[in-house]
Amino acid sequence: MPPRQARTGVRAMPRDVRLAGFAGLGVGALAAATAYFSYVRWGGPTLAGVTAIPLSMLVIGTLYVQLVRRRMPRASNWLALGYTAAILFVTVLLAVEETVRGIYQELYVGSW
Repeated sequence: MPPRQARTGVRAMPRDVRLAGFAGLGVGALAAATAYFSYVRWGGPTLAGVTAIPLSMLVIGTLYVQLVRRRMPRASNWLALGYTAAILFVTVLLAVEETVRGIYQELYVGSW
C-alpha cells in the first residue's frame, strides 16, 4: 500500500470568490486612479475626481447586495475586501509619493 501524503490544508479558492475579489480590486483601483489623476492633472478637485469614489462605492454596494441575495456570502465578502485593499493601497502610494516629493523639495531648496 502506498504511503499517504500529508495534506497541507490549502485549497484553491472557488472561481466565484476569485472573480469577486478581482472585481473589487479593479473597481477600487479604477476609482482611486481616476480621483488621483484628475486631481493631479487639473491641480485641484474636479467633478470626475470628486464623484469617482462615491460612484464606485455605489457600484460595489449594488454588487454586494446582489451576491448576498444569490446566497454567495464568501464572494460578497471578497468583493468588499478587494475594493478596500485597492483603495488602501492607492492611499499608501499617494502618501509615499507626497513624502518623497516633500523630501526632494527640501533637499532642492536647501541646496540653494
